[in-house]
Amino acid sequence: MIALFVIVVMALLAAAMGRFLTDSSEKNTVEVHSVRALLAAQSGLEVALYRLFPNRTPALPEPPAVCEANQGRIPLTFTGNPGLVDCQAVVRCVAVPVTDNGLVSTGYRLESVGTCGTSDIDSANPDFAVSRTLMVEAYDGGRL
Repeated sequence: MIALFVIVVMALLAAAMGRFLTDSSEKNTVEVHSVRALLAAQSGLEVALYRLFPNRTPALPEPPAVCEANQGRIPLTFTGNPGLVDCQAVVRCVAVPVTDNGLVSTGYRLESVGTCGTSDIDSANPDFAVSRTLMVEAYDGGRL
């Protein structure tokens, strides 16, 4: 009778430990996807900022019309980048008026949403989809 009780208690402990390991690995997966989504959002902002403010020359004093294209949406994929596999970023760009020393000029508000993973529950390996959002405002002061 004691042996049966010990076997049942040990089986319950083993099942609980298995569940703890599963929960731990799921949390680890979400954490990794979260960091990768944050990096995708940051990369999206950096690409959009470079497109808005490339190396200026006297021949190109104004930023190109990046915000006006595609309704201000800049989709980015990271193919060829092993650190951001299955990640993408969508950057929304909006021109905003900026007043500097009484002069009104154009600034930009960029919102980048980085997503990693898929949430297709019908796939062979359903995964966690995680997104992170970053926002920045940029203004070059009207200088070259």
